[in-house]
Amino acid sequence: MFGRQKDVVYKVLATKKRVVALQSLSAELETPMPTLLSTLKQLESDGLVEVFYGRKKASILVRAKTLEDYV
Repeated sequence: MFGRQKDVVYKVLATKKRVVALQSLSAELETPMPTLLSTLKQLESDGLVEVFYGRKKASILVRAKTLEDYV
């Protein structure tokens, strides 16, 4: 089941094609932020997403890496 969750999270991020705040992504997917952050960390270690830590309001931002990033 966890692999499927990773796929869904990546597909949503790749479709958006922009940086998304963890809080808004959590609300959209109806998933608790700690669970989502854990999933995003695994995707980051797989090289599929980038996780940014914002300086304002202690925000966490995420962006999917796509083929366009490597071309």
